[in-house]
Amino acid sequence: MKYKYLRVKLSLSGYFHYNKDGAEMSPREAIEYMAAMGYRYVGNVPVRIRGSHGIMAEYDMIFEKELQIN
Repeated sequence: MKYKYLRVKLSLSGYFHYNKDGAEMSPREAIEYMAAMGYRYVGNVPVRIRGSHGIMAEYDMIFEKELQIN
């Protein structure tokens, strides 16, 4: 398996986004983008928690792809 991680951050407006070459993508757009490259979304890992209430500020989206072995 090959894994790829995309860092998703909470914006000031309260929405999560992934920054791809200066353009922002929503998490759903990021999943569609990675699916087009043959990756499957498998989950996420919290990276940064903010405040006393434990608000998730950043997380990594995890994608996997089977390697082609000949």
